[in-house]
Amino acid sequence: MDYRVIAADGRVVWFHDESHLIHDADGTPLMWQGVMIDITERKGAEEQLQRARERLQALIEHIPAVVYIESPDADPDRFYLSPQVERIFGYTPQEWTYTPDFWFDHLHPDDRGWVEALDEATDRDRTSYASDYRLRRADGEYAWVHDVAVFVPTADGDGFWQGFMFDITERKRAEERLLDAERILRATVEHLPAVIYREEPHAEGRPFYISPQTTDLFGYPPERWATEPGFWFGLIHPDDVGAVVALDRSTNETKEPFVADYRLRRADGTWVWIHDEATYGADVAGAGWWQGFMIDVTERMEAEQQLREAEETFRTIVEHNPAVIYTQEFDPRDPSVSRTTYISPRQPEVFGYSVEEVLRDPTLWARIVHPDDRERVLAMDADSNRDGHDRFSMEYRMIAKDGRIIWVQDDAQMVHIEGRPPFWQGFLLDITERKHAEEQLARALEVEREGTRRLRALDEMKNTFLQAVSHDLRTPLAAILGLAITLERGDVHLDEADAKDLAGRIAGNARRLDRLVVNLLDLDRLARGIVTPNLTSTDVGSLVRRVVAESELIPDSRLRTDIQPVIVRADAAKVERIVENLLANMARHTPANTTVWIAVRSHADGALLLVEDDGPGVAQDIRETIFEPFRQGPDAPAHSPGVGVGLTLVRRFAELHGGTAWVEEREGGGASFRVFLPGDPPEPELGQGPDASDRS
Repeated sequence: MDYRVIAADGRVVWFHDESHLIHDADGTPLMWQGVMIDITERKGAEEQLQRARERLQALIEHIPAVVYIESPDADPDRFYLSPQVERIFGYTPQEWTYTPDFWFDHLHPDDRGWVEALDEATDRDRTSYASDYRLRRADGEYAWVHDVAVFVPTADGDGFWQGFMFDITERKRAEERLLDAERILRATVEHLPAVIYREEPHAEGRPFYISPQTTDLFGYPPERWATEPGFWFGLIHPDDVGAVVALDRSTNETKEPFVADYRLRRADGTWVWIHDEATYGADVAGAGWWQGFMIDVTERMEAEQQLREAEETFRTIVEHNPAVIYTQEFDPRDPSVSRTTYISPRQPEVFGYSVEEVLRDPTLWARIVHPDDRERVLAMDADSNRDGHDRFSMEYRMIAKDGRIIWVQDDAQMVHIEGRPPFWQGFLLDITERKHAEEQLARALEVEREGTRRLRALDEMKNTFLQAVSHDLRTPLAAILGLAITLERGDVHLDEADAKDLAGRIAGNARRLDRLVVNLLDLDRLARGIVTPNLTSTDVGSLVRRVVAESELIPDSRLRTDIQPVIVRADAAKVERIVENLLANMARHTPANTTVWIAVRSHADGALLLVEDDGPGVAQDIRETIFEPFRQGPDAPAHSPGVGVGLTLVRRFAELHGGTAWVEEREGGGASFRVFLPGDPPEPELGQGPDASDRS
């Protein structure tokens, strides 16, 4: 049995006590013969293993991610899936493990092909696996999963895939999942049998006594140890024999205790780790010998190796994770006070602060949260500490040491371990690129919506334009055709006055068509930038008076003029077109009894042309719209809607002179269309073509 003994100096020493009852030839019990072995070191290793297993198991079960380990041959009995899979995806580990092709069957159809191809490639090449894909949850919805795995070779030439998955649809915390701590850190050491030996100094490794347990432990009978010279040395592993022989020679000289761990070949050819410990003693006559024991520590050595591998694996997962993993404690009495107790080494790479800076300054995190987010983040942090929430999940901005603004997804899980206060365990994931992509997508969608709106408006404008052009072309053409047929008929005899009237009406409709065609051609030339004004010294007042006198658009009875002589450098043909289009617009959009005022005045080193009426006026909200191509006010006559380019040409021709055109409310009611022409307009830009639309 194993039990503890209190040494003379107060130390507590663990012993393994094993004894056998010795009988004489008649079977009569004579004595108990046994050995007490100090196993304190072994017990310490077992306790260390147990504590490590508990720590790693708690870490695995509280990381908010699905951790998995899978053999290359996809053997379900060698597959491990952490229990978080049921909380995150809704499937039990047993469903996932023992349902054939479960993972492939639950991939989104659009992702299945390339995910399977990547899986096959990485499985073949043993390269790291990392991908984002969609997986169908138990409720039928698809979740986006970030899946990262690396292949871990083992000493036996085999290996396994280890990785983790976390749900990035809900911006959940990418919880690291450790390997199966039970399998990696399983305690394998229970009882270690001991071999007792007694050996003379300088006996070249040949003991003169060894206990019978050597047969059970190593497979060699005691006789071979006692009779074959160098037998012990021949069993030591080649990698260990040099150090063991050197220690043996040294202790033979110094008589210091011999303590060594090394590998020994058993009779079946396998190697066993042993702990060999011996002390030197002498009898009264001065004859000395080494007395010691050997115990099998293979399980302990393997457990320590597994512990090192598990710690190395955990360290590799944490240190190479794209997220910054942390643990944080808080004061239940003051929920606003918290302290980071662990931060992964990726912290300096992401935020620029060293691990020491973060652990040393409890206020650092709160200070580097972006000022625009700080209030809501700290409020939620305090609330989650105060109200005992088990989850913390937020997106917010942080300011790196070099001033960069970084968007992070902060996900944490409250960890409850018996015997210690609860603490947060979480990660900070840099989502800056995703945030920028979302902003770019939003801007692109807005541009697309604006483009769609413009296309719809252009389509409506096109329909209106085609309808108006069709009407404005057909109406005068029909009149011309009808009048011409009348003149052409031989059975109709018209006197000179009637014939002249018909010819005048034909000419009027032809001029109407001419104005429409010229307007459209001018608008096209202006849009293409091939119109250059022919600037000459022009009396705008005289020009306007002549155009008004020749125009038949507004009856003289309705006209009122106040035209002053104003001389500016202008293109006379373009100014004529401005006046004609303003009169045509007035005739089309005002009642038949409306009075029209036409004025030319000197104004601000230029000429100001006014065409006003006492009609219904122009609403404030469309005073700019009506100057756009193919746009008309709501009062356009249904029987003759017009094309909607007259006012556009008025403004474009004015701007061609360096001036402008606008409309405002007339004092006393009605509309006041105004055109300003500067006295000395800018010279035309070089490279513009000649104006083919000039008319004298």
